[in-house]
Amino acid sequence: MSIKANKGEWGEPYVAIRVLGERKLYIADADGNKNPHEWMDIVELIRHETMERIVTYRCKEEDLLIDIDVNGKLVLSVSASEFLAMADKLAAEIKSAKGSSFNVSEDITDFLTKIELKHIKAKSIDKSDVFLSVRDPRASITRKHIGFSIKSEFGQNPTLFNTAKASAVVYKVTGMTDELMEKVNSLVDEKGHAAVSERCDTMVANGCSFEFVGFPIASRAGVAAFEENLDMIDSRLPKVIECMLWDHFFNHESRVDLDVVTKKVAEKNPCGITRPEVKYEYMMKSFIYASYCGMTASTLWDGNSQVNGGFIKVNANGEVVAHYALESDAFKSYLFKNCYLEFPSTDEKHGHYAKVYKEGGDYFYRLNFQIRYR
Repeated sequence: MSIKANKGEWGEPYVAIRVLGERKLYIADADGNKNPHEWMDIVELIRHETMERIVTYRCKEEDLLIDIDVNGKLVLSVSASEFLAMADKLAAEIKSAKGSSFNVSEDITDFLTKIELKHIKAKSIDKSDVFLSVRDPRASITRKHIGFSIKSEFGQNPTLFNTAKASAVVYKVTGMTDELMEKVNSLVDEKGHAAVSERCDTMVANGCSFEFVGFPIASRAGVAAFEENLDMIDSRLPKVIECMLWDHFFNHESRVDLDVVTKKVAEKNPCGITRPEVKYEYMMKSFIYASYCGMTASTLWDGNSQVNGGFIKVNANGEVVAHYALESDAFKSYLFKNCYLEFPSTDEKHGHYAKVYKEGGDYFYRLNFQIRYR
């Protein structure tokens, strides 16, 4: 088996063989590091390699072996120590790898083939990359089939909320002309990319004014799905998100950490609410938690969570730790303190934002964003 993948993608098979080798899933502390005094014992790990191929790894207590089943049929047993040795080797290869994507050594690929791990990325089921049955050694309680998504610090920081055409803030622009539109859209930086803030400044300097009119129609949903989804969480969130983007692009606010940005919004209080220091933070925590649980900008959301566990994080040093979504208040606070705004390229898949366009005789302008987990 010869598979090429990037550092983040290699994190998924790494998690599987690491936790099976250790036979434990350590719980993260408040700073996201491994708490050596708190863990769950692994009973089994389940990967949906494809919709038709389910591989189950069961930890046997009596002889430290891992039984491997494919679609319910026992294929072989492998020692936990072999899993652990290969986890150490894979971590070293990922850390030392050069380039955006790479192959690992034959030792690793042979081992992955041996343990029936034939796909680097398992089929995600309701946002979960892997399912675990775990036992709490303190309470002797076993929880079965808990879904976790996997986030890896081996590669680029993972996204929590992905940008889409449908996530763009839309402004109606008055004071615009065809000539000014052409001038604004021609402004690029030294790399030839759209100079977004310069375009904003040019419009303001030429007397343009802006009215926030909502979000684009999502093609599959046939409605402004993002606005509908935000309304499920809090009807004031569209204005909050618009305020964040306005501050960044028009007011040149360079800070992007979500807790800092939210504090700035609270100071401005665009919604005119009481106790803004409490309510804006609550809104944003609810938004990022909903994003984690499956809410996107392009598809209508029913408000139901698509996760029942949390996420497993691979720290840059190779430690594997779990964050439980079950304790939602603590989990929301952790996400809030470790997420930041990012502003993707202005290409077609992101809706050509930062480009003035004309529709029905009126001029419009869009800004867009995504949120990454640090």
